[in-house]
Amino acid sequence: MQARELGKRLSQARIALAIIGLLASIYLSYSAAFDVPVACPTVGILNCGSVLSSVYANTFGIPNGYLGVLFFLGVFVLIYLKKPAPLAALNAIGIGFVLYFIRAEYVLGSICIYCTLVHICTIALLAISIYEIGG
Repeated sequence: MQARELGKRLSQARIALAIIGLLASIYLSYSAAFDVPVACPTVGILNCGSVLSSVYANTFGIPNGYLGVLFFLGVFVLIYLKKPAPLAALNAIGIGFVLYFIRAEYVLGSICIYCTLVHICTIALLAISIYEIGG
C-alpha cells in the first residue's frame, strides 16, 4: 500500500474512532446529567451501573462522560487543524485517564462496556498518532 493511501486510511480511521468515542461519551454524559441508567448488561463482571455510580464516576467533581466529550472534541479540533504533535500529546493524556479508569474497574470488579469502548478508541487514536509521527 502506498504511503498516501495509508495516510488516507489512517485519517479515516482516526475520524471514525473519534466519532465512536464521542458518541459513547455523549451517551454517558446524558446518563449522568439526567440520572438515567445506561442500557448495559448486569451479568457477572459486566455492570455499567456499578461503575457509573461508583466513587470513580467523577474526576475532579466532573462526570467522566463530560471529560470524554471534551477529549474527543479536542481530538476533532486538532485533526481539523492538522496538528499531529499536539494530537499525540492529547492522546497520551487520554491514555493516562484510560489507565486510571481501567484500574478503577478492576478495583470495582465491574466493567462498563461504554467506558471500554471509549478506552479502545483512545488507545487506537494514540497508536495512530505514534505511527504517523514515527513514520
